[in-house]
Amino acid sequence: MVESQSRKLTELEKDFSDKLFFHLECALVSGPLTYGFEYEFIPESQVTPELVAKIKIALPEMGFQVQTDGSFKASDGLDVSFEPGGQLEYGSPPLLAADGERFVGLLDHLLETNRVIAERFGVSYVAIDYAPEREFVPLCIDGQRYLDMHSLFTDNGGRGREMMKGTASIQLHVRLRSMAEVAPLFKLMTTLAQAPDFAMSPTRRAIWNATDSSRCLLPEHGDIREVKELLSLIVRHALQAVDFNQRVSFADLKEPSFDQFLVHLTTIFTDVRLNFKGPTFELRTMDSLPVAKFKNRWQCFIDEVERVVPSKE
Repeated sequence: MVESQSRKLTELEKDFSDKLFFHLECALVSGPLTYGFEYEFIPESQVTPELVAKIKIALPEMGFQVQTDGSFKASDGLDVSFEPGGQLEYGSPPLLAADGERFVGLLDHLLETNRVIAERFGVSYVAIDYAPEREFVPLCIDGQRYLDMHSLFTDNGGRGREMMKGTASIQLHVRLRSMAEVAPLFKLMTTLAQAPDFAMSPTRRAIWNATDSSRCLLPEHGDIREVKELLSLIVRHALQAVDFNQRVSFADLKEPSFDQFLVHLTTIFTDVRLNFKGPTFELRTMDSLPVAKFKNRWQCFIDEVERVVPSKE
């Protein structure tokens, strides 16, 4: 049985790695390098699903139009959605390195949105890494993925419910334009994940490490220089991660498809994650922090990336 499972894992790793290479190669778009952010804010006091529903109803009045995925987007490209503990997550459109004025405008917009929500609903959203005692608060979103995730994190005895409902981060994206850039950018992002300006706080790291070792801990990768080797590592790690619904490793599902695998890949919470929106690499370690401090970190991030790959090909 063990030998059969090992053989299946190896075969799936080879098959899905080849398909992931092709899928990524087809998704790449040449042109100037772009960047993006996802910025999470935690409600200072606990919120209820009913209150979140009221804020959602009011967002169109604030200039955000509902999207097919349930998020809301404004005319300047800023989008907003809710996380399981009622956290607000703002997302930027793709930004050029020189888009400093547009970047500042997006930050002003999200701060103004927070202000209006506080004024109308009495909910103060703050940029901090962790709010304690949120483990047992009710889920503020009801998608099946989040229900399954919450159930698994309840049963596995870890701190996943705190991760879902009591933490906030700033995720930084850089677009992938060519296969030659993939390995160097991954190496840079994993280095930045440990750097003082971008690493998790000890509090968040302790929660992250105790959430789900099969999907949250970055596997050892050494000095990977070749994109196929990197994609194989990403695939093997994801294949061994537990499927939220079936409660077995993805590789042990009956006849898992590559399309299923791509969805499963979105549930992998490593420090650096391959995201096919873009496509991008996203750095997930940076703690949420006040906007004034983020402005400097944003420029530092851009500078670090541009030392590895230039904005223009």
